Amino acid sequence: METKMLFGVGLVFDTPEYGTIVMGVNEELDALLPSTIQEMIGEHVMIKTVDGEERVYNVVSSQINHSIAGKKNVGICLGKGVSPDEIVAGLMVYCYSSEQID
Repeated sequence: METKMLFGVGLVFDTPEYGTIVMGVNEELDALLPSTIQEMIGEHVMIKTVDGEERVYNVVSSQINHSIAGKKNVGICLGKGVSPDEIVAGLMVYCYSSEQID
């Protein structure tokens, strides 16, 4: 299965209300509409760990913000069931689809 990189994790934090959130940027996404990025994110993302393990996470919600420099910052909420210790800055977040591609 071909995977498309969404972004490198720049920030990981935990909120009492929403759980673990990962944020990052990818200049390839800057030219895309937020709705297109939302479609790419979908319902699941895959994060590759430092040791090469691929973990799939449910997406609770996502948000795309615009910086004053015209860059897009992407935030993905993974929920309360995910520990922020599982994900460190520098890991890569990829699009993930559980559907088979013919």
